[in-house]
Amino acid sequence: MQVSSLIGKNVLTRAGECLGYVLSLRLTRGLKAISCLVCVDADEEEFFLPMRAVLSAEDAVIAGSARLRAPTGTECPVGRPVYSHTGEFLGHIGDVDTGESPALLIRGGKEPLRVDIACAALGETVIVYPSGEERRSAGRKKSGTTRVPQEHGTKIKQTSTPNRQPPASQERAKRLFTLPTQDASAQRIDRTNLLGRRVKRSVFDETGKAVALAGERITPETLARARRCNRLLALTVNTLTNLY
Repeated sequence: MQVSSLIGKNVLTRAGECLGYVLSLRLTRGLKAISCLVCVDADEEEFFLPMRAVLSAEDAVIAGSARLRAPTGTECPVGRPVYSHTGEFLGHIGDVDTGESPALLIRGGKEPLRVDIACAALGETVIVYPSGEERRSAGRKKSGTTRVPQEHGTKIKQTSTPNRQPPASQERAKRLFTLPTQDASAQRIDRTNLLGRRVKRSVFDETGKAVALAGERITPETLARARRCNRLLALTVNTLTNLY
């Protein structure tokens, strides 16, 4: 399931009462499943819906009575910048496909790039490797061993690999991967962070009608329009990044 399919949908009880709409969501470790939905009611107050309480998620989210006092899981990485392991900028995460083989959908080029989660190192900046093994190898701490002769045999002594000056290519990649420090809340997708921000690129609904034009500041009315035509995620990513 792609996470964008849930953003903006109305949340209903089994009796058909509207509780609000889905604002964002949080994922389980490994991004294989959705942990909970972050929803907003008619008074613009947040409430948290565990995914186990979701009975259906077709045209609307039909939910049971279970609620959470606080959100669970990890933040959805949509909107984060992505680089290759050699320092090439690839774009931004536009969507996440959950399931047994979770993947990141990266937007920035002519066609979206699909990357298996096993090949990506997730952080405020996402780094993509050619394979899962190369990603794991990059995270291992290398160490060496030396054999120290003893009177009654040979003893293995573990020693750390001496520090060496990284090659110029690694230094270049390090500079590319280093971004200005941001507070974690700055990446959080919610109405508080969106209100007052400028839209980087115009967002349109399925009929071609403008939801928000480039350069406009986001107002509560803008959020309401985006929610009604299921363009809340597109508006969010467009506001957090330069590309979508």
